[in-house]
Amino acid sequence: MMMLLFFRITQAIFFLVVSLTATITFAQQTDYGKTTFPNSGKPEAQEVFLQGLLMLHSFQYEDARESFQEAQAIDPDFAMAYWGEAMTHNHPVWFRQNREKARAALAKLGETLEARLAKAATEREKDYLRTLDVLFGDGEKKARDFKYAEAIAKLAAKYPDDLNAAAFHAVALLGTSHDGRDFSIYMKAASVVEEVFAKNPQHPGAAHYLIHSYDDPIHAPLGLRPARVYAKLAPSASHALHMPSHIFFALGMWEEATASNINAYNAAKNRAERKEIPL
Repeated sequence: MMMLLFFRITQAIFFLVVSLTATITFAQQTDYGKTTFPNSGKPEAQEVFLQGLLMLHSFQYEDARESFQEAQAIDPDFAMAYWGEAMTHNHPVWFRQNREKARAALAKLGETLEARLAKAATEREKDYLRTLDVLFGDGEKKARDFKYAEAIAKLAAKYPDDLNAAAFHAVALLGTSHDGRDFSIYMKAASVVEEVFAKNPQHPGAAHYLIHSYDDPIHAPLGLRPARVYAKLAPSASHALHMPSHIFFALGMWEEATASNINAYNAAKNRAERKEIPL
């Protein structure tokens, strides 16, 4: 009885949210979504930096890394380009991290946190760098994941207009569910990133992290909104093409799920051919 009541409440929330967002248009700015991220980098480094950021939100880690490194080559003093490269070595939803490579990326900016902070032009950029000192600092990974989630939550609260900070807070929360799927953690992440999705429906991280948050049989109806749009936002990201299938499978939408994975395979194949990666 309680489970049935919970499911009906969840359905009601779903239809309420749909009604509130029905008038929003889903314009596409790039092949990886749309976002803004004020920073102190040179103007000529902005396009590749933002591309790296958008790719990062779609877990296209290798491609994102290349974009951040290209931004560094254009502007060697661009602190956030090194932050971005380090972030590509943390995969929170998969509970994986390469701390050594992340530290090596940051060391290119400065050997110590103090040296790196000295090269960050704004307090907000310094705050972002400080969160990585937590994420890739000393100690056991599980403890660092929780501390990082707290650190990025504080940053997001300090800069409420920074939707990327909120998105990173949400995915950091997902990265703390080490002992199986903790619904309280996943629903907290969803509550954070729902606000991002409402403010910028073209944000790839918003759609992506909502799908992860609602990826279970009970909450899958809530994931249908982002599942319907995510692939359209980031058609060049194979992971973005695949992710909607999680929700489609949960809802018995077999044709849509199959199409999602075929499209994801083709995108991955095209990328491999473009980069001359053996199949």
